[in-house]
Amino acid sequence: MRFFKLFTTLALLVFAQQAVAESTRQQWLTLTGDVKIDANDSASANLILRSRPDSSDLGQRFIRVGYTHRFDNGIGLALSYAHVTTKVDDARDQFQHRLSQSLSFPLLTDVETRLQLEEVFGVTGANDVGLRFRPRLRLRHALDQSGDVELQLSEEAIFALNDTDFGQNSGFTANRAGAAVHFDISEHFAIMPGYTWQLVNRSGAPVRNDHILGLTLEAHY
Repeated sequence: MRFFKLFTTLALLVFAQQAVAESTRQQWLTLTGDVKIDANDSASANLILRSRPDSSDLGQRFIRVGYTHRFDNGIGLALSYAHVTTKVDDARDQFQHRLSQSLSFPLLTDVETRLQLEEVFGVTGANDVGLRFRPRLRLRHALDQSGDVELQLSEEAIFALNDTDFGQNSGFTANRAGAAVHFDISEHFAIMPGYTWQLVNRSGAPVRNDHILGLTLEAHY
C-alpha cells in the first residue's frame, strides 16, 4: 500500500539515529471503524499494518472484527477475531488466528481497565493453542473544553499462560507503554498519532526494545 510505504518512510526519518543493539524501530498503521447497533452495542473492524524492525517494508498484517456490549454503568464486554499474516523472507507467509474476550470497566476518573484473554491457534506448521492474558490500563484526558483533543496514556502487559509447539513459552512476554494524542476532526472521523515503547522478553535471547511510531485513522457511525 502506497500510503503505508510513505508513512513508514517518514517514520524512519524521525528515528534517523543509528539503532543500538537489541533495539529496533517500527511503524504501525491502524485503520479502524465501528458502527453502533443500538445504544449499548457496536460492531467494529480494523486493519493493522506493522513494519519489519528497522525497515519500511510490511512485516505483519492484522484483519480484525469485533462486537462490544457496554452496560449503562460503563462496564464493557467484547469479543473479537483476528487473522494475522506474517511476512517471511524467501518463504511462504505464515498465518495464525486469534480469538479474544475482554472485560473493561472504569477504575478512576479518566482511567479504564481492560482484562483480556486471548487464544492463538491455527499457526502455520503447528497444532497447539496458545493462551495469553493481556491486562491494560488506559488514561484518557481531554486537552480542550470541547473534548475534541484528548491525551491517551496506556500500559499493557502480555503474559503467556502455556507452552506451545509454535514457540510460545509461559510467563511474561511483553510490555507496551504508549502515549498518543487523539483528534476528532469531524463528527465521524478522528486521527491519532502516538508512540509506543515495547519491551519483548525473548526466550534464550536478550530482551528487545521496540520504539514504535503509530498512526490510527478512525471512522465512527
